[in-house]
Amino acid sequence: MRIKILRDHYCARCPIVKRSPRSTGVKLLLGVADVKSKRVLDFGCGNWRNSKYLESLGAYVVKMDAIPDTKPDVVAYPTHLPFRDKAFDVVLYTHVLMFLNSKKEWLTVLDEPRRISRGYLVVETYRVSHKEALKYTVEELNQMLAKYNITKRHLRPDLQVFVAKLMG
Repeated sequence: MRIKILRDHYCARCPIVKRSPRSTGVKLLLGVADVKSKRVLDFGCGNWRNSKYLESLGAYVVKMDAIPDTKPDVVAYPTHLPFRDKAFDVVLYTHVLMFLNSKKEWLTVLDEPRRISRGYLVVETYRVSHKEALKYTVEELNQMLAKYNITKRHLRPDLQVFVAKLMG
């Protein structure tokens, strides 16, 4: 399974967790939204540093991942998020897109937050040099997210972060 291979190769040895209590995506989100008493779906990056950080700010966080090894609250693949419509205020995808089975799934994976969130979508992804990781360009990401109201973005050659407002 692609996700397991990449998770074991990259996420299990991630040194970033020691340098920062939260990701760039969460930093950008906090620039546009207060998370206190908000419902957040944290999908991916199974060291749960974002979940812990957001909980310390008063958010109610549901941890979700595609593999049970990370001990999430919910195990599911991001093409079918098992939640009712508008169940969350924020959907956080931390390093999810490059671990999917194919780029064909991107549209579905990016549409699911529109259904389950009444607030924001945060997409954070980075280039992975592993042969099993999906390859993409920043232009491809921009095209996929063109239908969203992007309120914040952070683009580097190796890291791309988007914060989108989903509802008015």
